[in-house]
Amino acid sequence: MGPVTVKDSRLLPPVEEFMQTVRSSCWPGLALAAAAALTPLSADAAADVAASDDRARMLRLADNVYVIEHEDATDEWPHGNTGLIVGRTGLFVIDSGYLPSRARADIALIRRVSDKPVRFLMTTHWHFDHNNGASAYRDAYPGVTLLAERNTARWIELNQEYWKALSTAEASPRRAAIAELAPEVAAKRRAELAELETLEVVKPTFLFDGKLSLDFEGTLIEIEDRGRANSPNDATIWLPRERILFAGDILVRSPLPYVGASWPVHWVRVLRDLEAVPAAAIVPGHGPVQADHAYTRSVRELLEATLERVEALVRAGRSLGEVQDMLALDDVRKRVPDWHGPAVSADDWTYTRRTLAERAFMGVRGQGGP
Repeated sequence: MGPVTVKDSRLLPPVEEFMQTVRSSCWPGLALAAAAALTPLSADAAADVAASDDRARMLRLADNVYVIEHEDATDEWPHGNTGLIVGRTGLFVIDSGYLPSRARADIALIRRVSDKPVRFLMTTHWHFDHNNGASAYRDAYPGVTLLAERNTARWIELNQEYWKALSTAEASPRRAAIAELAPEVAAKRRAELAELETLEVVKPTFLFDGKLSLDFEGTLIEIEDRGRANSPNDATIWLPRERILFAGDILVRSPLPYVGASWPVHWVRVLRDLEAVPAAAIVPGHGPVQADHAYTRSVRELLEATLERVEALVRAGRSLGEVQDMLALDDVRKRVPDWHGPAVSADDWTYTRRTLAERAFMGVRGQGGP
């Protein structure tokens, strides 16, 4: 049986009948959602540590909503934040992290707050630090439905295969680099490659286009493909009753945003749309939970300044290399203490600035996804 697909629920009249069929067969607890009144999220709930281990902690954001924040997997790769929604009989998980071992540890944390089965695993976008752990959930919960936007599903499969082959080949540069590393760092890299060697690529089984409105066992969930931002298809998960927004890598505070292979021209619009969401808690793809849209606004202002200044340099006939050398963003950087604090090295900021310059140079000229 191939993947199940749902089109934009606003445009598909039979979707309610379809979802009723799904609910009564292999996807219990899933239904078309009704509008919900907003209820506030308490500050105390947002600060509550529900469970932890030596590399992660689970925070309770509402009575039935949690986030797991992780330490990085290696010096090169992080784990994305993982969300958890507790229903009456099952669980809805958002993103599965970079390595299956971390996903198994997350499952152990989840079982400390609920013994219900994971019925859905939603992946926000294709980057493998958010989905390589899917096999652990499939193994622990054989009936789990793997939910993703249609294009994201293809990128997940392709890029998991690519990263596994690239990383684990006999003459892989990633293997060769280990010999130059300190023992503790090298040990984590070896463990990473050992997991990637046996990584089982798991395809999403339930695909959607556009928007999907669900009632997951009493919790209203609004899922939306925001299109090009940090990736070609970035999906958000909005819980209107709890006023909690899972933003994926559209927002990253680690402490800098992730900008590699991003789409700044579109990303600005997406951030403006997010700022209109009346969220009391915003879960970024990486980094701490935000209580308001102040950081959303900071990222938008960084991208807007980049696009404006790059366009001016393009109009002056500057080459890509010149644009990367000349783009100045220190005034924007200074507005966000995290971005010029001790956690951000000069190299980190230079990479972010030059990468933004390159992506904007392509975008404002209508090349590579304007």
